[in-house]
Amino acid sequence: MKFQNFRRRNNKNIVLELTPLIDVVFLLIIFFLVATTFEDVDTGIKIELPKSTIRELKTVKELQVSITGKKTIYLKYKDGKENKKVAVKKGNLKGKLAKVLEKSETKNVIISGDKSIDYGFIVEIMTISKEAGAEELDIDTVLK
Repeated sequence: MKFQNFRRRNNKNIVLELTPLIDVVFLLIIFFLVATTFEDVDTGIKIELPKSTIRELKTVKELQVSITGKKTIYLKYKDGKENKKVAVKKGNLKGKLAKVLEKSETKNVIISGDKSIDYGFIVEIMTISKEAGAEELDIDTVLK
């Protein structure tokens, strides 16, 4: 693509080619897209987890109950290969949790609660989880 012709004193034409410039710009765009880190979709819930010195990590996060500082409850689970996140009320948690636990191979529930939540509310969620059929309960924390 020719942009504009310029003439020098010796009457030779100079052609400004834009194709290599466009190629370089596209390569830079691709580089920045690949090099950019994106926020994980699962971290959309803002929770400040309590700190612990225990280094045991549970890698299975098939079913997780997340509680924000405003006591909003989210149920995160895998439905096949798809990750789902559903906001639930405390009254509906037992029924929804029981449905997900029926399909789950491991009956493990991980509870992620904001550190500002009072202990009694977390115990209520643990009780509801056990009543829904959870065999194991884990509390999610951040390593100090």
